[in-house]
Amino acid sequence: MKLRSRIGVMFGALFSALALALMVPASASAGVLACDNFGCDGHDPNIQSWESGPVSPYGPYQLGNSFLYEMRWGKTDGDQYSWARLHYISGSGEQNWNVYVQRCTKDQSTCYWRLGLKQGGASGWTAKIPGGTNYYWTRTPMYYNPSTHMMRACVEDPSGDQSCTPWY
Repeated sequence: MKLRSRIGVMFGALFSALALALMVPASASAGVLACDNFGCDGHDPNIQSWESGPVSPYGPYQLGNSFLYEMRWGKTDGDQYSWARLHYISGSGEQNWNVYVQRCTKDQSTCYWRLGLKQGGASGWTAKIPGGTNYYWTRTPMYYNPSTHMMRACVEDPSGDQSCTPWY
C-alpha cells in the first residue's frame, strides 16, 4: 500500500511538472509571437524577434544637456513597426520629459498624436545604455507602420515644448 502511494505521488508530481513545463514556454514567449498588422501595437520592442533592424532611421537628435531622441524601426513577420527612444544621463531630470510616437495616414485624415507616451525613467521601459557609465534610454512601445501611414518620434521637454523627427 505504501509503495502504491509513493508511486501515485511521484506520478502526480511528474505530471504536474510536465504540465507546467508545457505551459511556461507558451506564456514566456507571448511577446515574441507573430505580429499581425495593428495586433502588436503597444508591445515592448525589446522582447520582439526582428527580421530586419532595429535601426534608427532618424536620430539621435540633440535636445540639449544630456538629452537626445530618436525614432527606431524594425520589421517582423513582414510588417514594419516604429517606436521612440529618449537618451539621457540618470539624475538629469528625466522624469520631467515625455517620449511618444505619432502615427497618421499619409493624407493626415486620421492621426494618433501621443501613442505609447512614457515619462523619462519609466519603470519597465528604461534600460542602461551598454558602455555608458550613467546613460539610459526610455523607449515607447512599438506601433505598426504600414505603407498607408507615416510615423515620427516626439519628445516634450519640462516646459511642454515638443520636438519631433521627420515623418517616416
